[in-house]
Amino acid sequence: MENLRIISVVVPLYNEELGLIALVDRLYAVSQMHVAQWEFVFVNDGSTDQTRSRLLELASKLPSWKFVQLSRNFGQQAAYRAGLDASNGAAVIFLDADLQDPPELIPEMIHLWDQGAQLVTACRKSRAEKGVRRLLFDAFHTIFFLVTHGVMPKDSGTFGLMDRVVADELMRMPELSVFLPALRSWVGFRQEVIWYDRAARDGMPKQSFSKLFSYAWNGITSFSTIPLKLISVLGLVISLVGFSYAAFLIILRLIQCFGWFPLLAVQGFTTLAVAVLCLGGIQLICLGIIGEYLGKVYTEVKRRPLFIVAEVLQSKNL
Repeated sequence: MENLRIISVVVPLYNEELGLIALVDRLYAVSQMHVAQWEFVFVNDGSTDQTRSRLLELASKLPSWKFVQLSRNFGQQAAYRAGLDASNGAAVIFLDADLQDPPELIPEMIHLWDQGAQLVTACRKSRAEKGVRRLLFDAFHTIFFLVTHGVMPKDSGTFGLMDRVVADELMRMPELSVFLPALRSWVGFRQEVIWYDRAARDGMPKQSFSKLFSYAWNGITSFSTIPLKLISVLGLVISLVGFSYAAFLIILRLIQCFGWFPLLAVQGFTTLAVAVLCLGGIQLICLGIIGEYLGKVYTEVKRRPLFIVAEVLQSKNL
């Protein structure tokens, strides 16, 4: 085993209901499918149930493991970054614990990596979500792909493999508003894509629509300044409409001086009220977008840590 390359699998954990038994069983099965020195890095992102104790009971089944306990819930991206910092593998694989992304795809990723790929991104051919949730997911991936000029493959997420070269570049980046799926693609190097069908999640989704929107908005504002540019475009359009309407009113008044269209009157109060309300709403939206970018600058300037590690445990053979 000493001459084998280490492959790290980073798995953030949130609560016991994610199905730790199935997770560990499938990870163990994967470790038997490919000859390597495995390192399973579990990051407990501040869960308040029995996740820690249950995982430590089950992890003994795995070839080798590392457990990182964060001091509180810092969010998915911070948990992945904590796992990345704790990993030692020549290749690092990100995997969600809910098993919507199949661990059985890992050997195929490793095969592409062995052939020279330094980043292998898993993209979804299909997904189990339906209704409004599905529409919002599809809308985000389409919008994100367009506004970021395809910084990462469309319909991809965190599930994927990166070479240590890519991992080291990510760890060098000091930014706090991280969106790792796009950031690792932005790094460059040789990249490959594999396609799969995303499974349904066991139980109800834990992420609310507000959290999903916040996640999506963070990704867009982290990799695109198009929202700021749209403010200029919007201002130009409104100005053109306003000046055109003003010119129309001036011409109308001049024409009426010669006795034409005497019955054509402008409803001053209605026009003024609509204009004030519309422009006021647009201004507040624009200020909100600018505030979002200023908030990111404020967060980066403070330089608080992205996460705080409370405890690290590992198997004896690491």
